[in-house]
Amino acid sequence: MMVRCGRCQRGFDVPGPGRYACPACGTANDVKTPPNDAPDDASDDGGLLAPPPPPAPEPPSPRVECSSCGFSFIVGRVDEVPCPNCGMTVTVSMPEGDA
Repeated sequence: MMVRCGRCQRGFDVPGPGRYACPACGTANDVKTPPNDAPDDASDDGGLLAPPPPPAPEPPSPRVECSSCGFSFIVGRVDEVPCPNCGMTVTVSMPEGDA
């Protein structure tokens, strides 16, 4: 099975799952069993395993506007926060599903 070194990205052949040193840079690479739903030769990159997809991004923090001075700012996940411009307490309404 062909794998790609996590450090130098060089491809090299290994007999199966396990821990193998890259022949180019010596970095130890953990090789896992490929998914059962795809044959070993199904990839377009010469049999090299693709990296996992990135994690889903976190939803953005809410933006609020002060009813006293109109200043707009980003807040964390809180119920109330003082306006950084005038000090007035601003109530934060969270979008549905974020509570």
